[in-house]
Amino acid sequence: MTHRNLLAVPPVVVAGPARDLAPMPWPYAVAAVELSVVLPFQNPGRRLREGVERLAEALHSQQISFEVIAVAAGSYDGSAQTLAGLPHIRVVDSAHIQDMGAAMHFGFAMARGSWICFADVDPETEVDAYELVETFHTAREKV
Repeated sequence: MTHRNLLAVPPVVVAGPARDLAPMPWPYAVAAVELSVVLPFQNPGRRLREGVERLAEALHSQQISFEVIAVAAGSYDGSAQTLAGLPHIRVVDSAHIQDMGAAMHFGFAMARGSWICFADVDPETEVDAYELVETFHTAREKV
């Protein structure tokens, strides 16, 4: 990944690994998707689920295959549990990940999409799902 692949802040969309991780043990034994969305979070409360649902709805409406990797960064408000039952979501809630940088790094390492983006979810910020989709389309068109 180079800096020339960095498109916008926020959201950011960069070229991803587009790799098949099937030889690796669970949870990696899955086929590649078009877009991996990394959501590092720290105590966003109910905004986390609402943001993920809006994002999934926008991506589904554009027929984009995707995964969301939600990574808790020292979160203690139970936000990770609010994502239970949502499709295309992988939740990482580990005591070893204590800051947003580590959460983002871990999420990028787990990504299996042709493209990777990240968005910030916190109590003061809403995920703009359609801006993220527009940024993704722009990135795809430039290749």
